[in-house]
Amino acid sequence: MSVKSLVKSTLLLGSSSAANALVGILRVKALALLVGPAGLGLLGTLSGLATVGTTLFAVGADTSGTRRLALDRDDPESVYRLRRLMLLIAAIHGAASIALFWLIAAPLSRWAFGSDAYAGEVATLGFVVAVSLLAGLQIAVLQGLGRVRDIARIGLTSSIISTALGLAAVWEFGIPGVIVLLLAQPLLSALLAARLAPAKPEQTTLASNRSLLLSHWRDMMREGAPFMLSYLALAFMPLGVRALVIRTEGLEAAGHFHAAWTMSVIYVGFLLNAMSADYFPRLTGVVSDKAKAISLMNDQITVGIIIGGPALLLVMATAPWIVPLLYSKAFGPAVAIVEWQALGNLMKIAGWPIAFLSMARGRSKQFLALELAWTSLFLLLVWAGLPVLGLEATGMAFAASCTVFLFLQTVVAWKTFGFTLRRDVVLIVAGYVATGVVILAAARESAGMQAAVGATAAVVLGLAGLRHMLAKTGVEGRIGAGAARMFARLGWPVAPPSAHSAH
Repeated sequence: MSVKSLVKSTLLLGSSSAANALVGILRVKALALLVGPAGLGLLGTLSGLATVGTTLFAVGADTSGTRRLALDRDDPESVYRLRRLMLLIAAIHGAASIALFWLIAAPLSRWAFGSDAYAGEVATLGFVVAVSLLAGLQIAVLQGLGRVRDIARIGLTSSIISTALGLAAVWEFGIPGVIVLLLAQPLLSALLAARLAPAKPEQTTLASNRSLLLSHWRDMMREGAPFMLSYLALAFMPLGVRALVIRTEGLEAAGHFHAAWTMSVIYVGFLLNAMSADYFPRLTGVVSDKAKAISLMNDQITVGIIIGGPALLLVMATAPWIVPLLYSKAFGPAVAIVEWQALGNLMKIAGWPIAFLSMARGRSKQFLALELAWTSLFLLLVWAGLPVLGLEATGMAFAASCTVFLFLQTVVAWKTFGFTLRRDVVLIVAGYVATGVVILAAARESAGMQAAVGATAAVVLGLAGLRHMLAKTGVEGRIGAGAARMFARLGWPVAPPSAHSAH
């Protein structure tokens, strides 16, 4: 597996997700000005309910389907069968979601908001879930086939257009317009993905073989159910935290938490999305070769930390200025949460490539157990910390649970697969985490010291990471050659890549 190819695909999806992140930042900024902390808290809770619903009704078909497609991508008839099956799941499960949200809208509103006031908005989430299923399962087909560029185009285009439509709806209708904001992006993604779907084979024996289709549906549900429970725990986690915050601190405090959580999703999402869209199918393809799989996992951790680490350090360094800039001065309580979440995300970026091993091997129950362990710990720490530490407890709990997440994933991968972290990977991860702790300590002294220490560390570690990556991938192209000349002028020349590191 070429490290250069891994870097290129990560940067391709990362650049698309970074553009999406910029759009997301503008969207959140506009919403903060239009509806304030309380409105943003409402949007976050509705969005969380829709995410939970989508996860529940997908029943893990996105993950199990992607894995099967990655293994059978060279068989057009198998690809056609799986695509038909995923469309059928989207249609039937989507209809069920509409019915269920309509039936339980009132009790769900009371659970999430403490009253029936938002039952109407909750009822319409069934349509959001149905469309999200259709979009997600079609994109899973492209993901399993390695269509990285198409996935990047869909994400960017749908994000830009849906933001414009959603903000216009909020401007015109106020709070009720948030449903349009939630519905627009999955609807556009579904339409774009349908246009890019693989063509039907010229000859196929599956046109009327319903019994075979039903058999594969049962297999996919059986394989995907534990993944669904895992994702459900992940989706419920921020929703559960918001419910705890609303009961302890009020709806406005939930808006502060949602603001911080949204920032966390935006600045780390581009890497996690790249891992899901490109790295997961790659790992699935080589997981039968233990040596290649372990090498790929270490390479992905390195690429993720080197690309995402400096950005996370900059977020920690400038949080007192970024949060008011992205939202407003009213969101000051979110600053400390953002700082702690950035520290936690350093561990999350390192842990996710290891977590994908269970998925690639089809060990869905193992994946479920590990996800339940860290999400349960997070909720428990928030529940215990809120009455004592206030809203900042949500950020501290996230950092602590992500540390446990990295530890558990590494130990289980070692016990069940023989995975070990390379020495250079350990040093890189430890260096970034230690630097993050130092920035947090500086923040307790003054915002100026926080910015100076964090910005300096981000630049130094960013340059070191760039040099490390050039040493692995080579200095081909204008950008690589220019970077190599820069390091040579600094008296820190880039060593040529070895055959082992380049391939």
